[in-house]
Amino acid sequence: MIKFFRKIRFHLLEKGKSSKYFKYAIGEIFLVVIGILIAVGINSIYNASQNEKKIKAILTQVQQDLKTDIIDAKRIYNVYIGKDSIFQKIMNDSITFEMYKKNPYPLPITGNYVSFSNKKSGYNRLLNNLENLPEKYNCLIPYLSNLHIEIQNEIDDYNTFIKNTVMIDGRKDLMVNPKVADYSMGRYLDKAMAYYFNDPFLKNKSSIYMNDLGNISNAANEYRIESIILYKKIDSLLGKTAIDYDEPLMLSPNKDTINDFLGDYKGASEATLGVKASVSMENKELVLKSSGSPDVKLYWHEGDYFFIKEGNGIFRLYKNKQDQATFDYSGTGGNFRFIKNNKETSN
Repeated sequence: MIKFFRKIRFHLLEKGKSSKYFKYAIGEIFLVVIGILIAVGINSIYNASQNEKKIKAILTQVQQDLKTDIIDAKRIYNVYIGKDSIFQKIMNDSITFEMYKKNPYPLPITGNYVSFSNKKSGYNRLLNNLENLPEKYNCLIPYLSNLHIEIQNEIDDYNTFIKNTVMIDGRKDLMVNPKVADYSMGRYLDKAMAYYFNDPFLKNKSSIYMNDLGNISNAANEYRIESIILYKKIDSLLGKTAIDYDEPLMLSPNKDTINDFLGDYKGASEATLGVKASVSMENKELVLKSSGSPDVKLYWHEGDYFFIKEGNGIFRLYKNKQDQATFDYSGTGGNFRFIKNNKETSN
């Protein structure tokens, strides 16, 4: 091809047709430029395709990290639920030594701490590729910043608080009871339980600890909510829009499982007499309304249990022995119960 164009140039020069030669030369340059532009365009399309493929792989890793964190956040809340049951008995003076011995947690409920540690591999990879991030994915940055900066700061603080609470109490016990080291080795278990059970500061220590545990649990649940929202946002951007999400990516229960609990409630415990509340499904979200308090969304945890984003505490919707729809709230402030009114309320 190059020899062909060269022969044409020589022929025009030999014939003295300079003007035609220059026109031809300009045309040849134009063709070369067009060829270069086409090549650059093809290369640009290829690079964009490879970059898109790389970013999608990173976002898939981000989703995997989010799913791991969501499951771990559930673990934290399950620990909180489990310890709250014995904590309420301690605070209400209804616990017996046998109950205390049989609790599923070793030594006192304040004897160990849980921490929430989120995964950052995918997030860090994305940060290192921000200059190559296609514009359509820029909307993910605020979600990621909220998770790994705003909520992360709370998580770090609450992890430190509960760790310090456990370590301080544990060291104090080591200094005042010469047998504590033996207890930690699994020796003299009855004496160990009796020591902690009869501690005059059992309520105080339990209250401080459960407040710390509630705070880290709430921070983990907030992280869980935002992670699920981000996970689904990424799915949408990746074109996975027609997905039915199951555990652990569900924040609302199926309506057929919650329908019996929708309606108006009245206080059924001493602290809630005269207080009214209602549970309704609005825009596929469960909403709790009570007199004198702002409306809050109830997020489904698992089974009968729910949580809110605005604070710690345990929410439960279940049928009591009389087959009545019952709503319980439990936290460091006590345990409160509501029973659904006999008169059905349309929702």
